[in-house]
Amino acid sequence: MLVGGLTRTRELFRLWRNEKEDPEPFYSMLAREATADLERRYGALDGRTVGDLGCGPGYYARELRARGATVVPVEGAMEELAAAGAPLSGAVIGDAGQLPLPAACVDGVFCSNLLEHARDSQAVIREMERILRPGGWGYLSWTNWYSPWGGHDMTPYQFLGPRLGPKLYERRHGPPRKNRYGEGLFAVHVGPTLRYMRSRAGLRIERVEPRYWPWARFISHVPGVREVLSWNCVVRFRRAE
Repeated sequence: MLVGGLTRTRELFRLWRNEKEDPEPFYSMLAREATADLERRYGALDGRTVGDLGCGPGYYARELRARGATVVPVEGAMEELAAAGAPLSGAVIGDAGQLPLPAACVDGVFCSNLLEHARDSQAVIREMERILRPGGWGYLSWTNWYSPWGGHDMTPYQFLGPRLGPKLYERRHGPPRKNRYGEGLFAVHVGPTLRYMRSRAGLRIERVEPRYWPWARFISHVPGVREVLSWNCVVRFRRAE
């Protein structure tokens, strides 16, 4: 398993290096893996209703629909929906921290790489809890601030902290191409996020792991280390019955 995991990690890293110029191969691979994993854990997606928060161009939504799920894609900006061509059908434009959806309306909620772009990450978590039916599953992943890519375009300045890092980057390089800190990028950490989720009576965390190397799950249990080495943190959880 370790050898296979390292092979997968190398392939993901190869595709990620070209992500800015050609995002489709990288995100399509992640989408195929994610949907297959969801079915292994929770059973067939066919006939299930799944919310895809921060759906972007729809890489995950399309894979979920290909497996028979009824998907409710939610995105905050039309330009993100159209980033890879025609916007995804049935998409809802809305704030993931204040969803235009009724309570207990989905069997599963999928949220990939949105949290670090949300002004209020805790509001997003509360909304995931609210729209899930009792017993429903949740998938939450984000790029934690002190990970190697936590600063996005201004990496590695994030290691100087969320106050000094962005200020120094802009002084030297000007505003980033995308996701300026305080506008489209915010500091989200593993420890505080897990503590907040555990404080929610309606949520039950099932598993925490680094997204790109789940075989190194032990990293997620080491405070401090996980903030740097996780790179992208995944939390799998359930809505309490």
